[in-house]
Amino acid sequence: MTHDEEDANNLASVSGHPYVIDMPGEFEVKDIFVFGIRAPLKRTDKNGPIEHRIFRIEAEGMRIAHLGSLDRELTDEELQLLSNVDILMIPVGGNRVMSSKVAMQVIAQIEPRVVIPMTYHVSGVKETLETVDGFCKDLGSTRCEEANKYKVTKKDLPEEDMLVVTLTR
Repeated sequence: MTHDEEDANNLASVSGHPYVIDMPGEFEVKDIFVFGIRAPLKRTDKNGPIEHRIFRIEAEGMRIAHLGSLDRELTDEELQLLSNVDILMIPVGGNRVMSSKVAMQVIAQIEPRVVIPMTYHVSGVKETLETVDGFCKDLGSTRCEEANKYKVTKKDLPEEDMLVVTLTR
């Protein structure tokens, strides 16, 4: 769980008995390694900076980073912990999460092979966020694809050019 706000942690929608990681640290679950990294948000509430976590997940020879609802650039320490990431899940919609412009700076720092944008404008949602189309346009010549689901193995990862995969319903 990246943070504990209304927009996150809908555990009631998950079936079965999930293993919930809600704190920083190193965890191993069924040959999957998860590194929870403390990454407080820039925005604050009445108690100061909002507690937040980002995650590096290692499975099947790949490294995945999930930045949750991060609303700022990465610190040097966070960047070091996210080195050699293959797949980056990153918020791009602005407002309460990082903007497309900040997301592009983070992507340039991490240099992932695949980017999966999150937290952007979706029809029917009242929150004001930037569109994923605007994010893809900002990336320029980067290949952007839409998919209902994204299944990948290490050998399927792009070798040279970065790929942006937008997950649709």
